[in-house]
Amino acid sequence: MFRRSILYQFEKWKTGSHRKPLLLRGARQTGKTSAVRLFAGDLPGYMELNLEAPGEKSVFERKLPARDLLSAIRLSKGITAPLSESLLFIDEIQACSSALQYLRLLYEEVPELPVIASGSLFEVYLSGSGIEFPVGRVEHCFMHPVTFREYLQAFKRYDMLEELDKIPLQDYAFPSIYGEFVRYTLLGGMPEIVQALLEGNEPDSLEGIYSSLFISFLDDIPKYAPNRTMAEILRHCLETVPAQTGKRITFAGFGGSGYRSREVSQAMKTLQRALLVHLVYPTGEVEPPPVTNKRKSPKLFFIDSGLLASTLNVQWREMGTEDLNTSFRGVLAEQAVAQSLLSIHNHTIPRLQFWARNKRGSSAEVDFMVQHSGKLIPVEVKSGSAGRLRSLHRFMDECDHDVAIRFYGGPVRVDSLNTPSGKKFRLMSLPHFLAENVYSYIEWLVQTQSG
Repeated sequence: MFRRSILYQFEKWKTGSHRKPLLLRGARQTGKTSAVRLFAGDLPGYMELNLEAPGEKSVFERKLPARDLLSAIRLSKGITAPLSESLLFIDEIQACSSALQYLRLLYEEVPELPVIASGSLFEVYLSGSGIEFPVGRVEHCFMHPVTFREYLQAFKRYDMLEELDKIPLQDYAFPSIYGEFVRYTLLGGMPEIVQALLEGNEPDSLEGIYSSLFISFLDDIPKYAPNRTMAEILRHCLETVPAQTGKRITFAGFGGSGYRSREVSQAMKTLQRALLVHLVYPTGEVEPPPVTNKRKSPKLFFIDSGLLASTLNVQWREMGTEDLNTSFRGVLAEQAVAQSLLSIHNHTIPRLQFWARNKRGSSAEVDFMVQHSGKLIPVEVKSGSAGRLRSLHRFMDECDHDVAIRFYGGPVRVDSLNTPSGKKFRLMSLPHFLAENVYSYIEWLVQTQSG
């Protein structure tokens, strides 16, 4: 049960007074089906349909009234339990457009039935498909790779979880937790990897699993490529992503190819909709709303730090507990922080932004931004002296508040600094593993460190 946070969300949804069908979204291999089955447990009225399996989607194509549809499903599955003890799970719903429309009908006509739907390629199929989405008739939940807290839960490191709940983290707890976080970052959060570790497999023996996961992503490409040419471009892009992770990329000629900007842009957007990659675009704003500039080059991030480390041939045992910022030019540190920030919001499409300001003779970039209480808070992922964060200083000169964040390989600390122009601000430095808790720490800083 190492997805307790997801199971908690499921339970909260199921017992809610205004429950709607739950659309579970996320990339393949992130454990969506397993999580639903675990949540259902031994529920006597559990019904599961996989619409990619032969014959499973035909019941939706018969255009039955909603209650007749439910009766047909119950009959085919031999379910006699009352609806109060039932759960309908429709997996791979993107394979049948009629099934998507039934989410609205079931919500309106059979509200007492809990319904969960899932589709790994849902976003890809929905885009440009002409399918009418049941707006306002479903709830959304995004599943990401296993987070660091879920990883600690899996290995029953309740001692570390207890320390993480203390704000601020005590200095004595930092070395042990940071060492475990380095291990987590290198192994990653793909559920199959975590399960293999729980079963006693050594990290050195997992390369075959990493390889099969990546190959499965490549094998999916023909399912959402409109033609052979786009399939080739998609495959090239996905194979090239690990080496370009953490960098600002140019679509034209991506990865040394001869592909045009428009072709690569379309392919990257498709991979992003499949939640295999994340394109992080810049904004020049220092206060909300941060308008994204999609004419500028985005930064690129991958689905999982462990898959990234595997494809970059990083050997986990060589890393020890050193600062992630010093390894592979800080790529793993920035990937880990991005992954954590993306996992915070489970009910919205995962998106990040970074800050960039280019003027003649100078330029500035801040790695990420988070929004809190009507303020845009700059976030850097850097090691070294706090006084060397020039781009962050420039951001602070332009914004109307005094809070900035740095993620690094050290304990919690708060420094009072001055920008070169003389503006005073507070820099909160947090260890990388606290990215999941960034909003709690901003609250702590505002409430207890003011003045």
